[in-house]
Amino acid sequence: MAWSAEVSTQPDPWEREGLPKPGTTLLGRYKLERPLARGGMAMIYRGHDPVLDRSVAVKVMPERLKTERSHARFLREARLAAQVSHPNVVETYDAGVLESGAPFLVMELLDGETLYQLLHREGKLPLHQAVNVLEAVLSGVAAAHKRGVVHRDLKPSNVLLLADAPHVKVIDFGLSKDLRDKGPRLTGPREALGTPSYMSPEQVMAEPVDARTDVYGTGVLFYEMITGERAFPKPAKGKLVKDVFAMILRDSPAPPTEVDPSLPEAADIFVRKAMAKRPDDRYPSADAMRVAVNTLRA
Repeated sequence: MAWSAEVSTQPDPWEREGLPKPGTTLLGRYKLERPLARGGMAMIYRGHDPVLDRSVAVKVMPERLKTERSHARFLREARLAAQVSHPNVVETYDAGVLESGAPFLVMELLDGETLYQLLHREGKLPLHQAVNVLEAVLSGVAAAHKRGVVHRDLKPSNVLLLADAPHVKVIDFGLSKDLRDKGPRLTGPREALGTPSYMSPEQVMAEPVDARTDVYGTGVLFYEMITGERAFPKPAKGKLVKDVFAMILRDSPAPPTEVDPSLPEAADIFVRKAMAKRPDDRYPSADAMRVAVNTLRA
């Protein structure tokens, strides 16, 4: 839902949501200029940092959504995202907590559209374009893995396409996992975490994840880019999420060449391996998957 629409129907949505109003300066430094986007757990503003004289994106959690777990998860996102420095990953500059207790993080401001928006408009991408996006995503994901960070939520809305180089950025580490962190879990012992249609079998079963979880997610992403269809559809009205989960655990999507006969057989082989049900049957790493991308260029 666009924030502008909510503004027009609510007397004071900022107060109701527990969000700072545009014009507010956070911690005496970051001035919020206007809202850019609204996600399920945060508002993103366009802001300005007068110290470095640059525009920034500021992500703020509404007070009404703040719980001990969500607060810890939000700050973990800032910490993990800041550990990953790569041209294909959104850069995190700073993080903090408002007087109200609501956390926020400051990121580079990017001008572009999400892969979700592009697919919604175009339906699907030519194979060469999809391969280029895939390679960039895998480069960013591989950099995260080298820092022990698994994204866990790779989907079209978390890939930003830019007009200028590096052209592709992986964003939103809100569900990421630090494989080196032996501290308390932020999820329950059997809590499935992710976006249903894009979750791996191990996420559905709330089993341990590793780099191969993102290999699966990138395979799902690529499938949608080249076919214009989700590998596993989101729950229809009246349907349950568990029905999607059952398909992920039981079924395989139609081979890409069955959806689009103009695609090469190599696309079927590539997707089948990336989206294997068992992690051991997938590409062992994002780097290995990048090597395999060359089979799609023939």
